[in-house]
Amino acid sequence: MRIYRLVALTTGTCLMAITSVPVCRSFSSVRTINPCATASCRGRFRALHQSPSATEQEESVTTTTQDPTIDAPASLVFYDDPDGVVCARGVCVLADFDDGELYGEPMSIKEKFLNTYLGPRVLLAGASVLYGSNFALGTIMNEAMPPSAATAARMVMAALALSPFLPKLNPAFSASAALCGCFTALGYISQSLSLISTSPTTVSFIGAAVVLVCPVLEFVVDKKPLGLKDAPQTWLAASLCLLGVGILELFDPVTGLFGVEAVGFGDFLALLQAIGFGTSFFLTERMMRESPDQALPITAVQVSMSALLCGVWCVLDGWMGSDSSSMYALPNMFFEPTLINAAWVVAWTGLITTAMNRVIETTALGKVSSAEASVILATEPLFAAVFSAWLLTESFGLNDYVGGILIVAACFASALKPAQFDRFFDKE
Repeated sequence: MRIYRLVALTTGTCLMAITSVPVCRSFSSVRTINPCATASCRGRFRALHQSPSATEQEESVTTTTQDPTIDAPASLVFYDDPDGVVCARGVCVLADFDDGELYGEPMSIKEKFLNTYLGPRVLLAGASVLYGSNFALGTIMNEAMPPSAATAARMVMAALALSPFLPKLNPAFSASAALCGCFTALGYISQSLSLISTSPTTVSFIGAAVVLVCPVLEFVVDKKPLGLKDAPQTWLAASLCLLGVGILELFDPVTGLFGVEAVGFGDFLALLQAIGFGTSFFLTERMMRESPDQALPITAVQVSMSALLCGVWCVLDGWMGSDSSSMYALPNMFFEPTLINAAWVVAWTGLITTAMNRVIETTALGKVSSAEASVILATEPLFAAVFSAWLLTESFGLNDYVGGILIVAACFASALKPAQFDRFFDKE
């Protein structure tokens, strides 16, 4: 019953908050941003404007409008002159495709790496690998300690690692970032609970249904057209995803029959995970498109809010106050012989696959297009399956292979542009 109360409490908090907190003004409106948020851009700006007057400074600020040819939530790009905004997986940053050396600026080793073709793509692929490892590692943590203790410790460590970015948060985003943190917490808590009874591979594949959450929210909240001709990529992704989840959950490879006997509460929690993360991505991108330089401060607030709500989960879970409860606390778990391995997994998932991974993703995202970044990050469920087979010796049936391939294909389809489907419709 504690699980039901926790899910109801977290979901209710998020829904109450979303109806009362104004996230930001509509992203389709014209707005102004600092066109020189990147180092190379600032150098070019200084070279062109050695002593700018107040009037010239005002003229240097550019306006940003939505590209009408790009409709997919995972593939939104907002173009500035000279810089644009690239969004993928709930993160938006200023695009920076220029070579700083062209403007007389020496580049560091990091900048040289990021300005190669493979550099940012390797980083994004690495981020996808690390994200994929979380599911198997989550199962390992759950087997050693209460899921609430493991998730809370992970979020606390991630929050501490990202805390230097908290003072940089624009106060105007404080309430909205906290709201996003509620949905982020819903995603992490439901994911951890689902791993108790559901295989990490299945949790990962069902979690990929996040590609459907953003389009639905854009239709409901922003009144964005969602007809077949308006968003064909969304309908294709939805069809592939639903078919994949159906085969994954309902098909028995032994009997060759479909049935609902294998569907359990863990599968529902895995789907709730997608709703939590998907809503968080949707709300976060609305803020970050307006201020791309706020990516890491907003992330720091989200993780901190997740740590707070996971602390509430620990209280509701009932294990706090017991004789053995102290060994699950930080840093005690690192000195408990029976928990030492799980404690290092907590540290890895908190510091590396959560905190550092978001920094890596934010660093590399500005160097590739939104569509390409979305495709690279869509490989996460595949790596989740690899880690499950490697760390947990999990075996897969025909339904896992077919359903998984269809779900990953849905992630790829969501990154397509509506213009790529023109050949299938009669031109008026």
